[in-house]
Amino acid sequence: MQLQLFNPNQCQQFGAEYKGLLYKEILPGLEDSQRAERQAIGALSTALAIAGDNHDHPDFSYLCRSLQNGGYSINDKVALIPAYRYATDPKTAPKVAHLKDLRQIQGFRNSQPMLADPEGDPLAAASSPNRLAAPLNFDDLSQGGRLTPHMAGRIGEDSVEGVLKRLGIEYQTQFIAPFIGWGKSKQSRVDFKVAAFNASPLERGFYLEVKWRNRQISADDNLTALLHNIEAWYDLPTLVLYDGEGAVREAYETVRHQMDQKRRKLGEKLLTVMTFNEFVLWAQTQLGQQGEAAA
Repeated sequence: MQLQLFNPNQCQQFGAEYKGLLYKEILPGLEDSQRAERQAIGALSTALAIAGDNHDHPDFSYLCRSLQNGGYSINDKVALIPAYRYATDPKTAPKVAHLKDLRQIQGFRNSQPMLADPEGDPLAAASSPNRLAAPLNFDDLSQGGRLTPHMAGRIGEDSVEGVLKRLGIEYQTQFIAPFIGWGKSKQSRVDFKVAAFNASPLERGFYLEVKWRNRQISADDNLTALLHNIEAWYDLPTLVLYDGEGAVREAYETVRHQMDQKRRKLGEKLLTVMTFNEFVLWAQTQLGQQGEAAA
């Protein structure tokens, strides 16, 4: 321990006084505190083991709440259980025998490429469980690997689903629609069918289609085809969420103009085309009082 090398001659004025305080009070107090903390965390480790190492077990949770209510910062102590076990495991104890404080041991443990018990922490089971898609570049966030269209679409749909869940809105995903659209060999699948609301035109519910673009293109034929299908086949009003890095600016206006020229105007079937941010704002403010239903 570095403090044991304290040299009073290095002090300008209070070397002798500091030496007395160090060896008579400071060091004994710190050592007593460390021993007491290890004892308490060791007992917590045993209690957790009794509960099958399940932090959410009701008995272990009750024990922690009782200590918390007694004024103890128990979560900080529970977080040091892995360090205590690392320091007392015969396989790993020699690596940290020179460290006295459990926080130092925790830091050392976390710096290791693999844990002694990788099953207890799957995120740390391998030194590099995740892989980069391309070299890191924070100067131009658009550079690097590109998502496949399927993955980009799933990210967009997952984002929308997160909003619907948070607001407690009933819906179905990948709804098999009662029609076969152009270019389809089987019944069409709609990204979301949202349940009915108590207002027109949503009294029978509505469809929500997500077009999430991760590649820049000059035109969006898929969006054109979707809008044509909505106008011709969809049996419920439909909202289209169109967003992503590769979304074509003014695409909706261009398609609508083209359809107007062909006298195939989009009627009431198409509610609107909006971005994800616009959808979040609209859902939060206009889809009823859903907050009480959402946990």
